[in-house]
Amino acid sequence: MGKMAWCAAVLCGLPVGLVLSIPAHANGDQIGDYVADHGGDVCALIKDQPNLVGVKLAVSHILATSGLPADQTGRLLAGSVRADCPEDGALVDEFVWYEKRRQQSNTGVGATLGN
Repeated sequence: MGKMAWCAAVLCGLPVGLVLSIPAHANGDQIGDYVADHGGDVCALIKDQPNLVGVKLAVSHILATSGLPADQTGRLLAGSVRADCPEDGALVDEFVWYEKRRQQSNTGVGATLGN
C-alpha cells in the first residue's frame, strides 16, 4: 500500500470531525516541532487551492517532510490546521469524509483529484 493510500486509510479510520479534535501536540514533541516548522507550509497549500486537491497536497507534503510514520499524518494535519488555519477545519473534515466514501465505493481518486 502506498504512503498516500496508507494515510487515507488512517485518516478514514477516524470519524468525520475527529481529525481536528485529536490532541495535536505538546511542547517539545515531534508533532509540535513539525507543526511549528511546517504548519504554515501545510496551510499555504490548502489556501492556494481551497478544495480537496489542496488538502491532498497538504497531506502529500506532510508525508514527504515529516519523517514520522504515516499513521501520524492525521495528527500532523490536525495540529497544522488548528495552529495556522483553523478556518480550514471544515475542508479537512470534508476531505476525510470524501476519502472514507471513496474507499467504501472503491473508486479511484486519480480521476477526481488529478493524481
